[in-house]
Amino acid sequence: MLAVLQTVVTPDWPPYAWSGSATRWASVVVADIGLFLPFLLFAGGSALVRVVGFSRRVARVAIAIGIVAAAVAYLCSAVFRPTLVHRTMTEQVENPDEVRPFGPYTPAGLVRNLRFVEQNPPGEFSLSSNQSRSRPPNVLVWELHRPIAMAVFGIINLFLGMLAAEATIGMRRPRQWNTRLAIGVVGAIAFYSLMEMGSPIQAFLRGDPMGSGILSAWGPLALPVTEALLLGYLVWRRRS
Repeated sequence: MLAVLQTVVTPDWPPYAWSGSATRWASVVVADIGLFLPFLLFAGGSALVRVVGFSRRVARVAIAIGIVAAAVAYLCSAVFRPTLVHRTMTEQVENPDEVRPFGPYTPAGLVRNLRFVEQNPPGEFSLSSNQSRSRPPNVLVWELHRPIAMAVFGIINLFLGMLAAEATIGMRRPRQWNTRLAIGVVGAIAFYSLMEMGSPIQAFLRGDPMGSGILSAWGPLALPVTEALLLGYLVWRRRS
């Protein structure tokens, strides 16, 4: 559905997903799943409370759903998408080993790339997709940690949806819906903005090639964790 929506709103025609093979289209779909699933889990948390109710059972169900959804998001972002993108790129060149000498940008490929760059630092770093041997090491570290951080965000977001549902249980229907929607949408936009603005790619473009990749990946999680603590306190006050 997300891939179809993108093809409708994109200014380019034919859309990127339709301009190549089925492998390219599949890479776009998988990328959408990996990106959007952690954000959609907020709505899943609210729906779970509505279906199961407030009980000890809902926590066990939420943990199971969160782990499965986080695993799916991680595999889509860190394994399936880079594998499909690599296959698409290598189909278009005569010598794939020159374009992607370390293989697809899966965790294993990123680690191979990172070890090479650390052992053979280039004279000048580059973000170009066909210059893997010159890729900044902090960007490679960020690309390793970001899918994990996004998966963890998905689990936190699921519980945020549950906490928001319980914190607004006494409100009237329109206000309750609008409050939950605001918490979910504003929180998602703020988290995504922090993630993008703090990425080492943006730092590299601003002239700082060695920003912390680990901090860039995990730092934005401070926002949803703070939200969870605040909502948890409100729920505790409401129960006491």
